[in-house]
Amino acid sequence: MVGTSGGNPFAKEMAIRKRIGNIYNKREEDFPSLRDYNDYLEEVENMICELIEGINVPAIEAKIAQYQKENAEQIMISQARKAEELAAALSKGPFRFDGDTESLGNCLPTLE
Repeated sequence: MVGTSGGNPFAKEMAIRKRIGNIYNKREEDFPSLRDYNDYLEEVENMICELIEGINVPAIEAKIAQYQKENAEQIMISQARKAEELAAALSKGPFRFDGDTESLGNCLPTLE
């Protein structure tokens, strides 16, 4: 459920995005077309925005619960894939930043 306290709005948004992202965690390769993937992303973003704004919260929470129930196996597979990718990245060792702020792709493992 979404907290309704008057706390930090940024923290509220980040908590909602993290929770929804852990449930709605499909990737482009999980869809037959880019259009289908973009429709999925748009639907997820609309739900996030409504939760942040407190619009239709009970209906959205019910929709999330139903999606979670119907897609439990796929959600777990996607979470496991993400954990494996993180473990592989961390196993490569310490990282350094080369100073290029245009792309995070320039964070490279140190060669010591």
